[in-house]
Amino acid sequence: MTLRTDFAQHYGPWALVTGAAQGIGAAYAQRLHSMGMPLVLVDVLAEQLETTAQQLRSSGSAEVRTLVTDLSDAAQVHDAVAAVADLEIGLLVANAGIGLVGRWLDVPIERKQAQIAINCTSVVILADGLTRKMVERKRGGVIIMSSGSADAGSSYIATYAATKAFDRVFAEGLWAELSPHGIDVTAVMPGATATPGFAAALPAGLQPTKVMQPGAPSGVVDAALNGLGRKLNVRPGGVLVRLMGSAMSRVLPRKVMIGLGDKAVRGMYERGAGPPPS
Repeated sequence: MTLRTDFAQHYGPWALVTGAAQGIGAAYAQRLHSMGMPLVLVDVLAEQLETTAQQLRSSGSAEVRTLVTDLSDAAQVHDAVAAVADLEIGLLVANAGIGLVGRWLDVPIERKQAQIAINCTSVVILADGLTRKMVERKRGGVIIMSSGSADAGSSYIATYAATKAFDRVFAEGLWAELSPHGIDVTAVMPGATATPGFAAALPAGLQPTKVMQPGAPSGVVDAALNGLGRKLNVRPGGVLVRLMGSAMSRVLPRKVMIGLGDKAVRGMYERGAGPPPS
């Protein structure tokens, strides 16, 4: 499956990408900018965000704007929407997320609440603020980053998996309601991906297990952009992601499927000293 030839025109002119300073978000920014799309990059990491923006500006002529925004603060998210009111945002990539890894009782409640705010609440605010004009124009695209973990709960990532299940179902609901207006919506459900957050969560001195080998961010981005308007759920990733989304998952008892995913996660993080403190 190849990217539609009129992608930048159909979903442009501007794209807004959250969590754009590094990892998958930066890979989205690079890919979209290479197609000539002007960008609004949103992240709380001000210095890294500007570094990413400058790299893009030096590699192409499309405009790049930055918005330093704490997406855990709803007021700042609303301010970000207001800040781009003068732009024709045709593509929203809701990529930002906190992927905390830790034993349930060890993760502070404030961190769990921040996960919900960033992974869920900010996505709703951005979609509400940006899809209204897309509907008026009768075209647009929304990519919401879910996760392969959205299929089932698991130890060490209970809150994260729940937020990503929300993202998946939210994207599906937007698709049902907005597709008649010409708006394409896709939920992306990647497996382990080689991002700074993934690396930071590994037990000290240890490499990923065989079943949790991370893929490249560029692979996730290519699958997402190719799937927009063609697939409701895009599943780039390894064997575990494919298994959880397969027909087998609808045949086996729910507890069995949860157990399979839980075993893979425990196998990753119940080693050495375990994941670093959240």
